[in-house]
Amino acid sequence: MLTKLVKHEFISTWKVPVALDATLLVLGLMAHIGIRTLPYIKDSIGFLVIMFLFAGVYYMGIIAANIVTMVFLVMRYYKNLYTAEGYLTFTLPVSTNSIINAKVITGYVWALLSLVSTLMSILIALSGLLGMADIPYEELSEAADEFLSVFGAGSSVIIAIVLLGLVSSLYNVLCLYVSVTVGQLWEKHKILGAVLSYVAIYVLNLIVSQIAMITSGFYNFMNDNLDAVFSTMYTGMLYRTTIISGILAVVFYVACIMITKKKVNLD
Repeated sequence: MLTKLVKHEFISTWKVPVALDATLLVLGLMAHIGIRTLPYIKDSIGFLVIMFLFAGVYYMGIIAANIVTMVFLVMRYYKNLYTAEGYLTFTLPVSTNSIINAKVITGYVWALLSLVSTLMSILIALSGLLGMADIPYEELSEAADEFLSVFGAGSSVIIAIVLLGLVSSLYNVLCLYVSVTVGQLWEKHKILGAVLSYVAIYVLNLIVSQIAMITSGFYNFMNDNLDAVFSTMYTGMLYRTTIISGILAVVFYVACIMITKKKVNLD
């Protein structure tokens, strides 16, 4: 039954996330083309205006596309479970766990694809910058080697970054879902309750981030502790953030299940 629920969720939600992901890729392509044309207009009066316009539109477009994706997911979650539509949802011959799981799985997939699309868009845009700069391959290779020597070129760094991306996408989805789940406990102001819950979780996330940075030795490095190995510190911070975010994601998931089983306020 979970499989059918997930399939239904994907069929019902694919249009908006796919359109937004496609928008991200188009923005990256537009930025690439815009950057490559800059050398031909660099002597014109509107050079700086066009340059900043490209940068502003691209930046705001990426932010907007990601925000709209998450807002779409959380509004569907709220509407399906905690409004009048919830009467139909909870009459389905499936468990509450399956209903929540279907929402989490589809939300996670769309959030992850949004992250991948964002990274691909940035890479497309950066390829235009490298093409415009016309940097010789030898210099580019040396710069890459220098970068990797600082941040670490080992597989542990790559694994840490990938794991953080996977876990952070799940964390972001569950953070929004649990905020709505807690907010619906408010009798008359569910949206306000959800917003306040999200703010509280955001503050908690800031505390968690500080803990990860402190335990990784980041501040020691910033205080001119030259004996610290930056790449090791950076990798450790990534792993700590991933672990803590994963733990919080599990807590949020359990909270969604438990609260929804015990009390649901439907409009």
